[in-house]
Amino acid sequence: EHKKALQADVLGVARDLNAQAYSLSQNQALLEQALSVQAQFLTLSEAIVFDRNGQVKARAKTTLSLIGDSFPLAALDMAAKGNIVPIIGGDNDNRVRVLVALDGFLGHFLYISRFVDPKALALVKNTTDARSDYMAALNEKNRYRLWFNLTYIVIAFLILLAAIWLGIGFARRLMEPITNLVDASEKVGKGDFTARAPIKKGYDDLGGLTRAFNKMTRQLDQQQKDIQKASLQLEERHRFMEAVLTGVSAGIMGLDPSGKVTLPNRSAANMLGLEIKYILGRKIQTIMPEVKDLFNKIRSTQTQSVQDQIVIERDNINLNLMVRITAETRKGEIQGFVIAFDDITEQVAAQRNAAWSDIARRIAHEIKNPLTPIQLAAERLKRKYSREIKSDPAVFTQCTDTIVRQVGDLRRMVDEFSSFARMPAPDVKVENLAEITKRAYFLQEVANSDIDFTLKSPSDVLSLECDAAQIGQAVTNLIKNATESIAAMEISARKEGEEFHGMIDVSLDDNVREVRIHIRDNGVGLPEHLMDKLVEPYITTRAKGTGLGLAIVKKIITDHGGDLLLENNAENGATATLVFYKNTDYQKDIPDENVRIIYGS
Repeated sequence: EHKKALQADVLGVARDLNAQAYSLSQNQALLEQALSVQAQFLTLSEAIVFDRNGQVKARAKTTLSLIGDSFPLAALDMAAKGNIVPIIGGDNDNRVRVLVALDGFLGHFLYISRFVDPKALALVKNTTDARSDYMAALNEKNRYRLWFNLTYIVIAFLILLAAIWLGIGFARRLMEPITNLVDASEKVGKGDFTARAPIKKGYDDLGGLTRAFNKMTRQLDQQQKDIQKASLQLEERHRFMEAVLTGVSAGIMGLDPSGKVTLPNRSAANMLGLEIKYILGRKIQTIMPEVKDLFNKIRSTQTQSVQDQIVIERDNINLNLMVRITAETRKGEIQGFVIAFDDITEQVAAQRNAAWSDIARRIAHEIKNPLTPIQLAAERLKRKYSREIKSDPAVFTQCTDTIVRQVGDLRRMVDEFSSFARMPAPDVKVENLAEITKRAYFLQEVANSDIDFTLKSPSDVLSLECDAAQIGQAVTNLIKNATESIAAMEISARKEGEEFHGMIDVSLDDNVREVRIHIRDNGVGLPEHLMDKLVEPYITTRAKGTGLGLAIVKKIITDHGGDLLLENNAENGATATLVFYKNTDYQKDIPDENVRIIYGS
């Protein structure tokens, strides 16, 4: 009650001081007078105004004590927030003290205290002593009660333990067969079909259930062994089929009745240019649309098998495939299909080359015989009658010269036919490929002085088993083709009024597996629509070309077990590459995506 009254008084004093803050803050005497009046009126023992640092600004005249200990910062902070903060003194302190912030005085606080009536203090002390005596007596009572309760709890706990022990024993005897069944079931659930539940006397009905369970697990165990045996046989058969399918060069795929691929081999994926995981589960009409008509034919006619030769294009390469589809039937119903296809591109090319060789041989034989008489007759006419002809002798001379020139062109064409038809087997010896290339390069450089030639070789000696004459002819043909491509580009640039200068780069690359000869030019390049046919005989883009140059190069490089690669450059011109493999044990490198294989061994 004293504390509440003092808190109300401090609020009243603070309100009066704040109301006259302006005048009181300017006159310390006036402020001390106001504090003295309030202290006398409210019977306060202390009334002090001080700042946060403890500096007294004013005190009531009735205040006798000084501020000794500084107030806690927490108390000042709480007062600064507008709270009335009681100040707790020592045990012998007979005063009630409070602290409050003065809003009208920036950073100042009001501290007041009042002595408590001694009678009230004596009454409080008597009450406290009486309570202490009562609590001591109460504690003794609780101690006896505690001992009684502990004794009761111990006895009850012992009785409970005995009851639990008896209950557990009875429940264990009752639940033992069920527990055994649960344990065995868990083992069976984990795949252990050898698990059995033990049977003891006294199981009664649960014994019959246990025997039924054991019979079931024995049957499951036997069935599991049969399934594992059958699975092992199927796995062995599957591995055997995979080994067989992987070992064959033909592409083989198993199809379900709707045409979805269920089992492709590696050769099929390589020929189609697809991954096996992409092929699996897709319809044959999607991954190989070229056989759509053939597949529809076997499905509609219900025949056992169908066969046809088709041409597919993969990565801008045409492949000739011999395709055979066989139906797998059971009781008159189609269970699936097996499609097998072989790459017969090389066989077709070989047959075509053989046919062209025979035609070239016949043409050379039929044309070559009359060429010499024609040339001799034309030259004799020119020598004998050129002086006797008085009427327009220039026309006569021009005609005879034309005959002789055309006969020469025909003779060169016949010689190319003969070379193609009677290409001898290579006489393989250890030769210096760098020197062979250098000789062919030098001849063409001398013959085409208006073209810039460059030759790069990693070494002056590149030993390779080959026929020096045939390889020299192949390199010469490729460089000659490059010069003719540059000549065509010069004509085109001249028509457009543009400047053009031909360049041919010949370079050799040597590594542990192969040697490559690159012939790069900046001419007109290769026609894209004829890329797959340029190496076939009599395929040419020049008006006077025979179409045998690349065919001869192809045959030479094939006889040497190498590859011929042709590609258009990113800007102008084309690059021809001859690839020679040093060791047949090495696999041939797959060319880059921007390189097109025209012919390989």
